[in-house]
Amino acid sequence: MQLTELRIRDFRNLVDVELEPCSGLNLVSGPNASGKTSLLEAIFYLSYLRSFRTTNLSDLINHNARDFQLFAMAKDQRQKEIPIGIRRGKILLEVRADHQEIKRVADMTAMLPVLAIHPDSYKLVTGSPSDRRSYLDWGVFHVEHGFYQAWQRYRKALSQRNAALRSGYNRSFCTAWDHELDSAAKTIDASRSRYVQNLKVHLKTKIDTFFPGSQVRIDYRSGWSRDYRLSAVLEQTFDRDRRRGFTQAGPHRADLLIEVDGKSAQSGISRGQQKVLVALLRLTQLEQFTRATSRQCILLYDDLAAELDPHYRRQLLALLNQMPVQLFLTAIEPEQIDKGPWANVRRFHVEHGHIVRLER
Repeated sequence: MQLTELRIRDFRNLVDVELEPCSGLNLVSGPNASGKTSLLEAIFYLSYLRSFRTTNLSDLINHNARDFQLFAMAKDQRQKEIPIGIRRGKILLEVRADHQEIKRVADMTAMLPVLAIHPDSYKLVTGSPSDRRSYLDWGVFHVEHGFYQAWQRYRKALSQRNAALRSGYNRSFCTAWDHELDSAAKTIDASRSRYVQNLKVHLKTKIDTFFPGSQVRIDYRSGWSRDYRLSAVLEQTFDRDRRRGFTQAGPHRADLLIEVDGKSAQSGISRGQQKVLVALLRLTQLEQFTRATSRQCILLYDDLAAELDPHYRRQLLALLNQMPVQLFLTAIEPEQIDKGPWANVRRFHVEHGHIVRLER
């Protein structure tokens, strides 16, 4: 999937913006606070119906407006053009794609696959397990059939069990959900495990290039001891779950262990190396998506040059040039990005919320 047209109305400081991106590199330059990141954020919103910067809707609506509007024309692998439109206010939410009303976020994410690498992406390494589960589940959602349905079943059963635990119901009522949790957890865990094994295989070449001589270890932790079925673990930990009022074991507690040379990547490597490692994890995920689906993904890369030395910058740009993606990349100065390897490039300049197309 790729965008051929984009219109933005009253999204942050982007009051009235229209652009026609190319299928290759779309380089967006401009000073800080000009609207570069807001442009990427608007594209991200088209897929996720949320921002990667804030959970506060009021931050997204221009202060002179009651709502914002996003419109895009997307082209799929069969060259079919798909119109996508979103109108969002504090109460209003209208989402349409391919002339149909969209009710579920998952439907938008599946239709318009978008990945983003931005200054907060390092939290994939340094943040909480939920950050790594989100990373993992985006990939599993797109390439493992049955995962999403199993995850919906699991979340519903987990919510019911936790509500029963907090309400102080008797043991038999609280554990009535354990069989459903166990059944859904098998599918979730197997899907995640296969995905991580495949990820590690295709990540190795990139690690050898960017971290020569280092040992990078990635291990998937399921969220409970694999020596036992989840139903048995839930039975063993019931009294503790009841005291705390929530279920402590299961796929909702899964994590990825990431180490470099035997030390946690959270503290054992520099911030620049963390950013590179996160980029490699995202780009490998992108390759897995394309390989499994034969579809193109949209990649948003905000401020690539920040905190990266010239060596890493050159290496990442060379890798990006090989990616089967439509790329939107921001930089303060366009000279920070070597455009030479790309045959298809469009340049845009942003200032005070206005975007103009430049000559290459």
